[in-house]
Amino acid sequence: MSTLALEIRKHYKSKLLVFVLGIAFIETVWLAGIIMVSASRSPQGVQALKTFSLYNYMSMQWLLLGPTIAFLASRIAGVDQEGRMGQVFRALGESPRRQFMTKLALLTGLGTLISMIMLISAAFVGTQAGLLDSPSYAAVFWLIIALTIVSVFAISAVQLALSNLFDGSSAGVIIGVVGTLITSLAGIALKMPVIGWLLPWGLLMAGSPLETLTPRNSAGADFILASNPWLLVALAAAVALAWALVSARLIIRKEENA
Repeated sequence: MSTLALEIRKHYKSKLLVFVLGIAFIETVWLAGIIMVSASRSPQGVQALKTFSLYNYMSMQWLLLGPTIAFLASRIAGVDQEGRMGQVFRALGESPRRQFMTKLALLTGLGTLISMIMLISAAFVGTQAGLLDSPSYAAVFWLIIALTIVSVFAISAVQLALSNLFDGSSAGVIIGVVGTLITSLAGIALKMPVIGWLLPWGLLMAGSPLETLTPRNSAGADFILASNPWLLVALAAAVALAWALVSARLIIRKEENA
């Protein structure tokens, strides 16, 4: 049985998937409510556009993606410690690098699952609410999918490293929440999303392909894409890979010195 299969089986027994689906349900219902309320508040005579539902998704993910993955990483680390799975995998001859890559694949998959449920639900709710298509909708939709996956990958790598370094304690979760607050404050309040390039929790904001976000007071405004939106996504992917390499190195060094 492969290492990934063992990981999935282990966490299936711990009901991790139920926990993940519970998070997805709560966040999706919350997002749907925000979209419905925002669309209903569009100025009189202005038909709300479906791009506004994507704006709501992005805004919510700026605040929730980091903490959500931080909690999942902590839970995965906790299950490992309770079952002494690190010792089991070492006995099977699995290297620390392979263990990290396996957990990274699992956590990235779970984080992406939650995000895609939210994004697809946002598109569905937008349609049901009568929001109209816009010229930029299709392009923005696929760009956001790509950037979301890249951001989930970066945050997952760092949160796994933090959970490993702090032995599954709440310290990793706290750092993830604080990191999210810093990047969100910098981007939303200080209008400096560029700071997000320095921290994994801010990649979704820093790498945003949207040059102008939909104004909060108008659900009828459309997005203006950055001049090279896919270049921003590619840059975010390179930064995410760098975070993964650093995280892997930290975990390997700790395991080798254990």
